[in-house]
Amino acid sequence: MTSSMNTYWNSRYADGRIWGDDAIPSVKRTSDWFREYYVNEVLVPGCGYGRNSIWLAKQGFQVTAFDVSDVAIQMATEDASRQGVNVNYFVGNLFKPALLNGIQFEGIYLSNVLHLFLSDDRKRLMERMDAMLKPGGMLALTCISVHDQNNYGIGREVEANTFEKHEGKPLHFYTEAEVLQIFEENYEVLTHTLHVQTESDPSGESEDLQLWFVVGKKR
Repeated sequence: MTSSMNTYWNSRYADGRIWGDDAIPSVKRTSDWFREYYVNEVLVPGCGYGRNSIWLAKQGFQVTAFDVSDVAIQMATEDASRQGVNVNYFVGNLFKPALLNGIQFEGIYLSNVLHLFLSDDRKRLMERMDAMLKPGGMLALTCISVHDQNNYGIGREVEANTFEKHEGKPLHFYTEAEVLQIFEENYEVLTHTLHVQTESDPSGESEDLQLWFVVGKKR
């Protein structure tokens, strides 16, 4: 999995800053929640080329961020240096047990990562998030919803509400009940809402994604 994921995302980021430069709406909402609960140390898994992690660092958070793509991390590191902000970047895979083993954070911002996997790996990913978060810590995540009619149902259905538009690249669409179920065992849900994220691609086309935004406090 590691080498194939690295190869795939490196090929995507070879096209440059494929989603533009601006921080996305959910990271700004996350910042407000983190401030309200006095979060300082933040982990950003699957950070891509750094547009959101750099924005968090500019708001004064102490940010650690990683991605499976070394191309993306090089871009992020160079951009952070150019903008004069300090982010602890490294290349890493969420599914490697040794990743940040024993290190916990006050807050985690997981943006549009969870829905990229099949059910067993989604469960493993959430277990990793739980292990990396301090008791009382905050988890903010976004994931695509079944209400996203631009993408839902496109491609081969490989699991319930999970479709492969491109071979080997599943996209899971969450119902409200399912996204709340993710949090019910270990978290108090502070907010959950649908929101729209507009993304551009290298061709200049844009699309509106219908996403869940959920913030939970770890028990």
